This record gives sequence, structure tokens and C-alpha cells, in this order.
Amino acid sequence: MKQPRDDPDPKQPKDWRFYVGITALIISAVFPISALVVPLLGLSSGEATLLSGFLLAGAPEILILLAVALLGKENFHRILNSVKGFFFATFFQKPASKLRYRIGLTIFILSFIPLYLVGCATPWMPTGQDKLLLIAGFDLACIVSVFSMGGEFWGKFRSLFVWDGRC
Repeated sequence: MKQPRDDPDPKQPKDWRFYVGITALIISAVFPISALVVPLLGLSSGEATLLSGFLLAGAPEILILLAVALLGKENFHRILNSVKGFFFATFFQKPASKLRYRIGLTIFILSFIPLYLVGCATPWMPTGQDKLLLIAGFDLACIVSVFSMGGEFWGKFRSLFVWDGRC
């Protein structure tokens, strides 16, 4: 009969498997971001679509499976929970300051300008890849602004969809 270990949360030793697994996790997070660079490479539309699809939907999943296999389920979940905990504590647990909230709200509102320009003032918009980069940049700014506003924004946003019957 096996004796129970004293340590209820055993850790895998930090050998080559651990470091290769961590590297695979980091690369799996970088690949989707690197898909933003594909339009700048001057590839044909078919090649760019294939490469972007691989960077967005193929490679990250394969690398995450490799990381789980190398790290083990326990270490993978431990690392994943610590990363989630860092982002939760940074953006949602501590209330956003008034300045941080106002800056985030301003960026959030300004990030919709290119959408209106595309629909209403097409001649003023750049064309080709410049247009794509402009829209992608403002989309990224919108995402960053939502996280910078913290949990306060999510509470206010949720209240838009809750009917409480008060005037």
C-alpha cells in the first residue's frame, strides 16, 4: 500500500519537459498576435489566409496540447490559474481609479470613429492595408480600454440589460 505524500500539492521537477512546456505555452499565446503581421508580408491573399488561419486556429491548440503533455495536467492548471489570477487581480479586483476609468472610457468611445468613417465617409478613409491596420489598431484599443476600466465598467454595462422598473 502506498503511503500518502506529506505535500498535498506535489510539483513536477523543473527539468527539460517543464521548460519546453512553458515555452510552448508562451508561443501559443504569441501566435495569434503575430497573425496581425501577416498582411504586411506581401503574400497572396490565399497564402495570407492560410497562414493567418494556422496562426489563429491551428498552431495555438497544437502547442497547448504539447504543453499539457509536457507539463502534466496539474502544472498546466497551476500555471493557467496563476496567469488568470494575475489578470483578475490587476484589472478587476482592485477598483479602477477615476483617471484610469476616464482614460479607458475615452479610448473606448474614440475607437468607434473608424467604423463611422468606413460607413459614412469612405473617401476620407485610407485604402488597402493602411485601412486594415487602422481598423485593427482601433479594435485593439477598444479591447485594451475595456480591461483598463476594470470591473466598474462591467457592472455599468450589465445594468444596461437589466430592467428594474425605476425611472
